[in-house]
Formats: sequence, structure tokens, C-alpha cells
Amino acid sequence: MYETEGSRTRQKSSFTESLASVPQAIDRTLPSMDKRLGEYLDANITSLISEWGLVTRFTLEDLEHRLDAVSTDISGLEKEKVALKNRASALEQALREVEER
Repeated sequence: MYETEGSRTRQKSSFTESLASVPQAIDRTLPSMDKRLGEYLDANITSLISEWGLVTRFTLEDLEHRLDAVSTDISGLEKEKVALKNRASALEQALREVEER
């Protein structure tokens, strides 16, 4: 049997050269739909997040900060509500006393 030119070059390729071709071989075997879908998502992720109403980590952190601020405000308002009720009761009592005289 005669050796062809192609078989001689295949024999001469080194192990590192064959390893270098592995990523291209994997890329060629991946379905093209997966690659296109990944590229689409990478390019349009911002609009998808807003369009679908998705929540990001930054949005959650912002909402947590806002919730903390609102909770603090509510606690303060509840304390003021109790104080205002006490003042209103005292004023009503004083008014009754004035009316009785």
C-alpha cells in the first residue's frame, strides 16, 4: 500500500496540536440553535429583564433598602400616634372640665 500525503501529515501532528483543536471540534458539534440562543440572550438580556418583569440582585437590594426605610418610618409614626392619642385624650378631659364649670 502506498502512503498518501494526508496520512503523513496526520502522523506528524503533535499531541499539543491535537489538544488545541478540541475547542473547535466541540464548537462544531454543538447544535447551532444553542449558540444562536446564547448570543441572542447575551445581546438582549437588559430588554428581556424589563419586558418580562424579572428581578435582578440589584433590584432586590434596592427594595430591601427601601423596605428598611419604610419600616423605620412606620415605627416612628406608630410612636407618634400613641403620643397624639394621649394628648387628644388629655385635651378632651381638659375640655370637659372647662365645660363643667
